[in-house]
Amino acid sequence: MYPTLFISHGAPNVVLYESNTIKNFKEFSKRLKRPEFIIIFSAHYLSDELKIIDYSSNDLLYDFYGFEQELYEFEFDIKSDKQITLEIMKHLMNKNINIEIDKNKTSYDHGVWTTLAMLYSTLDIPVIQLSIPVSYTPKQLIKLGESLQDFKNRALVIASGGITHNLRDISSSSTIKSYAQKFNEHIVNIISQGNENELLDSLRHKLFIKNHPTNEHFLPLLIAFGNAIDKQGVSFNSEIVYTNISMESFVFDLKQ
Repeated sequence: MYPTLFISHGAPNVVLYESNTIKNFKEFSKRLKRPEFIIIFSAHYLSDELKIIDYSSNDLLYDFYGFEQELYEFEFDIKSDKQITLEIMKHLMNKNINIEIDKNKTSYDHGVWTTLAMLYSTLDIPVIQLSIPVSYTPKQLIKLGESLQDFKNRALVIASGGITHNLRDISSSSTIKSYAQKFNEHIVNIISQGNENELLDSLRHKLFIKNHPTNEHFLPLLIAFGNAIDKQGVSFNSEIVYTNISMESFVFDLKQ
């Protein structure tokens, strides 16, 4: 059985520089066995109902602005797979979950390729991206993760987002903002205990809006939690950058 990951991907230029996060990811990736394919969700691919990226996809989307020119020239080989895409769709439809191919989605957003580039120097494994359906309730997102558990014997499932994501309040200061630190610690405690009710309640936490003016970066955590067999996740990277952006990342079901 392959593990399930939740990745706080941070700013896209994370892939350009050495950092504690990069070191931790590279070290952690040594513990990952090669899967047949990767199923991934990103906070940057939202749709009303559930969709799956077109199986012809093999390109990067530079869906950001104002960063170093080097980042727009960053290359990383990545591609989807028709047979696996159709298999995942059939599996979900057999569980009465509607899903369709998104013909307008033919490249991978930075929530995908920066995450994978932090884990892999090169990648020759098919990557199947599913959207985050914003019409789903938090409980339904957990159920969506559960519906993909049957693939855990073949696939590494990754959900890419962020434990905190208030871009309006970032700073170059070295002082971590207390609201980010406190909420991050709150989520780490919930995940370490595997408490679903408390995870759902965290969306109503007094510090949630301060850390998430919009909620799309938190929602992937619900999918990852649902996909896990053992709900008690373990952090393999803990860092807060730009004073309030958590890079906290969790692994579930990693067998030693």
